[in-house]
Amino acid sequence: MANAFAAQPGHEWREEKLQAPAFLGESLDVRALLPPDYDAAQRYPVLYLNDGQDGQAVGLKATLQRLRAEGRIAPLIVIAIGMPKDRLGAYGLSDRLATRSLVGGSRVGPIGVQAHAYSHWLADSLVPFVDARYRSVPRPQGRAILGWSLGGLNAFNLGWQYPEIFGITGAFSPSFWLAGERGDAAAIQRTRLAQRMLDAGSKREGSRFWLTVGDREETDDRDGDGIIDAVDDARDLVDGYAGSGATLRGLRQLGYKTNLGERDMPAADDTAAFRLFAGGEHNQASWAKELPEFLGWAFPASGGGKLLHFPQFSSARVASRNVDVWLPPGYDGDPRKRYPVLYLHDGQNLFDASRDTAYGGTTWGIDEAMTKLIASGGIRAAIVVAVWNTPARLAEYMPAKAVTTDAVHFVDGWPDLPRGDLRSDEYLSFLVDELKPFIDERFRTLPGRDDTMLMGSSMGGLISAYALTEYPQVFGRAACVSTHWPAGGGAAIDYFGKHLPDPATHRFYFDHGTATLDAAYAPYQQRMDQAMQRAGYRNGVNWISREFPGADHSEKSWRKRVEVPLRFLLGR
Repeated sequence: MANAFAAQPGHEWREEKLQAPAFLGESLDVRALLPPDYDAAQRYPVLYLNDGQDGQAVGLKATLQRLRAEGRIAPLIVIAIGMPKDRLGAYGLSDRLATRSLVGGSRVGPIGVQAHAYSHWLADSLVPFVDARYRSVPRPQGRAILGWSLGGLNAFNLGWQYPEIFGITGAFSPSFWLAGERGDAAAIQRTRLAQRMLDAGSKREGSRFWLTVGDREETDDRDGDGIIDAVDDARDLVDGYAGSGATLRGLRQLGYKTNLGERDMPAADDTAAFRLFAGGEHNQASWAKELPEFLGWAFPASGGGKLLHFPQFSSARVASRNVDVWLPPGYDGDPRKRYPVLYLHDGQNLFDASRDTAYGGTTWGIDEAMTKLIASGGIRAAIVVAVWNTPARLAEYMPAKAVTTDAVHFVDGWPDLPRGDLRSDEYLSFLVDELKPFIDERFRTLPGRDDTMLMGSSMGGLISAYALTEYPQVFGRAACVSTHWPAGGGAAIDYFGKHLPDPATHRFYFDHGTATLDAAYAPYQQRMDQAMQRAGYRNGVNWISREFPGADHSEKSWRKRVEVPLRFLLGR
């Protein structure tokens, strides 16, 4: 096969030919394309590409280079998979549970005879191989599968049948015409395999689908409605089909958000995006023109800055855990400039959606909020250190010295935690004695108390306040969002009231909503506010306590108001 990514002047992308696992004894030509800034400390989303031999014809490398230079897409890895010898056999649909292919007929013979074998190979053999070799994001939100024509049909199959592997699917000019019966037009309409496969299933939570079809793909119009079949088939898959004695659901009926009937261009939050390409034909030249639109939707650039990932950061005090470090825009531009540092708890919930979103499928969007506020001059540029939690989250976040009972009650329906199991003092020691020295040594920080801050939500709010009481010489400010004061019957309030640091040198932010779990917080927060006043803190100066009516206890709510605590902590 010819080089899929012909070298072009000025390109620094690195291509590697992989000795990938064989597909049914056949060694497919699999190549990896790595971004210029590929960094061993960072993880990257991955785009898997059917018909990878078309990389040069669709201008893949040049498009990636341009979009990265324009700041439109995040850095990513591309895995280009050369087509199997039996392309018609491999690029089809499958029934994963039944371990069989869904074979359809055509003028040139059956299509998809090996579709189950190919899809299973790609998802269960090639993906683990790539994850072991590269710094990939090993989660569905960090993996996309793309293809065109029959390769697009199979891409849709992979996204639908393997949602725990692929969270993003792109299908250009997909062959959704493939049907179980071909006796007449009506039979084709009601037995289209992709439509029936979708109708028989349910929504794949967290999955996103992008379908692109040109309005000059063909001239066939089997139902005589004046719209070519390629467009009709794709629209029906998104919007459902009723006719020829069948009613078949589409992505919209399954609960996906789509742009059909609302606007021409898909939006960033569409989960079933449809793109009708005016003048688009069934060829690589048209797919090349559509590629930037898909990449911008699938891999949008983060809010700015650079995100580094340190997996399983080891500790002598607590269990190892992942740590993310976000460097603000311009960090690499001035080697003399130093930055304040904001430490955040529950780190897997803070950045882009390709990362582990443990609670509710929404992140705080910290990178986006920080970049926006920095650009507007509303806050100082800062380094963000996101410390992931572990299964011992409650034990590590509950202020141990505040507990005087034998066990801690957190929420009705949850088991109480024995006092002897608490590990918050060890967790704070990890932050102060192990993680902070590493951050200060590795990055250009302002290491003093006034430039070292914390933020967290719920139990993360408790541990943030606890850090200021225990290490007032290290941490100067804390933002405690939807603080879970009811833990231990409000024991932390009594402890903090007696151990608050000097109001001349420290600052606290508290807030809460009024819905779901937050609905119980107001009386506790009032007690804490009284303790702040007694300790000499002045509301609006070195202490803020806010209520957000209607806000619930979720990442979605915290994302909406995250700029408020960020301004308090880092405001100029």
